[in-house]
Amino acid sequence: MRPWIIFSILILPWLAGCGEDNRNKLAVQAVIEEEVALRVKNYRQTRMLRCYEKALEEASHLADSILILEARLERDTLGKPPKPEKPERPEIKTLLDSTPIRPLLEKGTRKDSLGKK
Repeated sequence: MRPWIIFSILILPWLAGCGEDNRNKLAVQAVIEEEVALRVKNYRQTRMLRCYEKALEEASHLADSILILEARLERDTLGKPPKPEKPERPEIKTLLDSTPIRPLLEKGTRKDSLGKK
């Protein structure tokens, strides 16, 4: 009886170890799927952010274009007024003055600011 016990103690663990171990493969597959899901989520977030920024930039460009167009349409189209014409030359009037022309200061009576000659 003893040999059957020793034989069963040695053979049973060996037979259990020879079977295919799916636990390790399943764990690896679960880790891979989790990593792929995380990367897909990050990729989608990045793409959505880029799409949002691009849409915001296009909307800003469109709004600027509309504002510029409205400003051009509301601009005063009359332009500058024409230059005024030069007035006619006035007639030069001469005064009738009968007094003779004489110097304002006489040559001999010149004094400086201190009263000296």
